[in-house]
Amino acid sequence: MASLKRWRQIGQGEFHKWDTPGDELEGLWRGPHDGRYGPLGTVETASGLVTFPLHTALIERLKRVREGADVLIRYTGRQTSKAGRVFKAFEVYVAGDDPLLAPAAMVADPPADWEAANGHDTHE
Repeated sequence: MASLKRWRQIGQGEFHKWDTPGDELEGLWRGPHDGRYGPLGTVETASGLVTFPLHTALIERLKRVREGADVLIRYTGRQTSKAGRVFKAFEVYVAGDDPLLAPAAMVADPPADWEAANGHDTHE
């Protein structure tokens, strides 16, 4: 017999969609994880945890950032690649002297959807 209880997940914080050029998130990078519709990232801001979709351009910039590093992520708007594809572009800034992982130490076992999303921006 199925349970009639209504379950809701707690502790995941706020969800942020990248809609407006100039949108920024600043805080401690808590890393990537799999979401229901693709890879997600989490930043611990002054107001709590904020989770957001990891678009392809953002994955490429964040995969070398150490978890726990101070980051500033800025959405710069939609751009068109040389191949004619429209994508969401980002700037990522890190604080401190050694916030990056060495290329060989980059995420050894990324979330399953990272590779799938690498060629396709599935978050509109």
